[in-house]
Amino acid sequence: MYRTSLVFLALATALPASAQQMCPDEGANSPSALHETWILEGWEKRRGDPTFVFAEKLGRYYELDSPGVYYDDLAPGQATMRTPAEYGAMWEGPFNAMLSALHGISDPVQAIVGDRVASTTLEFVAQLEAPDGTLTAIFDRSQLGWECATDGRWVIRHEHNSAREATVEDIAEFLQPATTD
Repeated sequence: MYRTSLVFLALATALPASAQQMCPDEGANSPSALHETWILEGWEKRRGDPTFVFAEKLGRYYELDSPGVYYDDLAPGQATMRTPAEYGAMWEGPFNAMLSALHGISDPVQAIVGDRVASTTLEFVAQLEAPDGTLTAIFDRSQLGWECATDGRWVIRHEHNSAREATVEDIAEFLQPATTD
């Protein structure tokens, strides 16, 4: 954690003050709110949804070719990726193979927000439906490291997700209800 903080500090001081814009620390574009929408909207998949393209669905949370550290213990081969573009490419095949991926928040976001960097942590649940109809349920602790980009928006520079198995019954109370259009 200490090394991560040093990396964020270095990133935050790399730009001259005149080139930096302030990022919001409250509201819909704050790191706390963004972490929630990142999981609840970005990674949500319902039967019949269009093909998942990482850059289209989640690109707003990243600078796709910028360096960072992106890790999820459910990732194929538990690989650590160095750019969001690589991270997204790794997920497109497995995510598109699923019939659905439903999410909810089980432990609300906690945040430390500075002028240039922020760290957010929350726990979410996911119910993943395989092509054969098999359901997998997890609790997942998610930590995101954010940087205030020069355009005044928060972008993810560090991601760490760690999952533990659950039952469908364990997570049911946290899942978002289905929406009807």
